[in-house]
Amino acid sequence: MARANALRKGTKGPWYFPGSYWFPIAALYGAIVLPWSVLGQLGWVPAPAGWQGGLGHAHEMLFGFALAVVAGYALPPGKGRGAALLLLVWLAARGAFALAPASSAAWALGGLFVAGLAWLIAPTYLRASKWSNRSVAFIVLGLALSAVTFHALDRARRLQDMHAITLAAVLLLSMLMFFMGGRILAPAVAGHVRARGAPPLRHVVQPRLEGTVLWLLAASIAGVLLAWPLAHRGAGALLLCCVPLGLLRMGRWRCWLCRDQADLLALLAGYGWLFAGWLLTGLALLTGAPPTYALHAITVGALGTLTFSVSLRTQMFRATNDPNRLPWAYAGALLLGAAALLRITAASAGQLVAASACWSAAYALLSAVLVWLWWRKHGAAPRALPAP
Repeated sequence: MARANALRKGTKGPWYFPGSYWFPIAALYGAIVLPWSVLGQLGWVPAPAGWQGGLGHAHEMLFGFALAVVAGYALPPGKGRGAALLLLVWLAARGAFALAPASSAAWALGGLFVAGLAWLIAPTYLRASKWSNRSVAFIVLGLALSAVTFHALDRARRLQDMHAITLAAVLLLSMLMFFMGGRILAPAVAGHVRARGAPPLRHVVQPRLEGTVLWLLAASIAGVLLAWPLAHRGAGALLLCCVPLGLLRMGRWRCWLCRDQADLLALLAGYGWLFAGWLLTGLALLTGAPPTYALHAITVGALGTLTFSVSLRTQMFRATNDPNRLPWAYAGALLLGAAALLRITAASAGQLVAASACWSAAYALLSAVLVWLWWRKHGAAPRALPAP
């Protein structure tokens, strides 16, 4: 009865927004599994077969953790049964990959998850009138194809091609973060600047600049997938071209006026890590050096910080109507920045462990705050409503 009364009053149920449960589960998974994988690679703790190698760690970062966050953010509201069923498939796929990464079960469940994710997300964006919005559908489809290809290459033990697919998936995620992060930041920063009484921003979304960067990133991904050294150098040069364009976009937002907003500072930090990742990865590809350490600026710095900030900001606004109700919680972005720096410059096992500890602490904090916000909105409030 309380639930029916809440619905009559216009209150959304606890399963209406997929992020309400996808975000805390992804945060808890990130806090436990990804550091566990690093410690397992170092031989400090026992770890399942799927988490013991660098490629397995990358798989869980990209196709486990990151795609869970994408599901929480991009799945349409009101798809409760479909989103919950997809979550069960995701959990099964994580278990299958951990125990037997090259098995048919891991391939089938992983493929089923990414196919379901693409099926639920892509049609919404394909119906968009602007090509830049439709690009989200193609990025999600590209990530799904990358996940399936990764498993096929793993079964064939084609390690070099697996590294190329992993790099392409990281750059695809960077495209998604650039687009989605910009669409969150642009109106939020513009609104804050207007609220401060400062002159309004002349350049907000900047669709031409945004489109140019997306095309450059798409071309760089194509270069990465070609098995030619010259193509890899061309991909590196294209990534370097994206850096000044991204910095120009942020500069036009007059980010220094956001210094009193913890949520915007955390988002801007994650967006800045994206450009640092393009710079380091581009230099590595251009010089022929392995991009392994450089990619952590994108995965740990940008993906970690943007995921943390978007999840926290979204759920805090839904629960309290104020994205800065708990400004201290955004301090987790500082821990993730430290984790990225430690991981990029790692020269010892101690630095890897320290980076993992910073990451784990940030996501343990996030999962605890997200559960509290969920309980605040859905746990106590509905019971306080009078029965019809």
